[in-house]
Amino acid sequence: MTYARRPQDLHELFMKGVNTKDVDALMALYEPDSLTLGLDGSRLEGDAALRAMLTGLVDAVDHLDGGTRKVIVHGDYALMSATFTANGGAVSGNSGEVARRQPDGSWRFLIDDPTFARTEA
Repeated sequence: MTYARRPQDLHELFMKGVNTKDVDALMALYEPDSLTLGLDGSRLEGDAALRAMLTGLVDAVDHLDGGTRKVIVHGDYALMSATFTANGGAVSGNSGEVARRQPDGSWRFLIDDPTFARTEA
């Protein structure tokens, strides 16, 4: 298992997990008590909800590209944003995340909103 040694490593590892269809590797990027928002804005809490969302994502996405837009670290927390493009440009956007440094020095997602930059009408 590869761990994020810097907050921005989470974005690279996330793309790798999606592109290799490795849901277990994706799950390892999140804290057990993390909060993730679904594409519809619904709150996904708990391992079962997160696994279901990630499984649906890897089933729907042929290839994911992107990278880190910005990282602000304060102590053991990082506020982050990434750009992403899926399926050759069919879907794209900007995410927003909060990551937390773990006792071993690695980083994991605490809060993940894949459509953070979306504005509601």
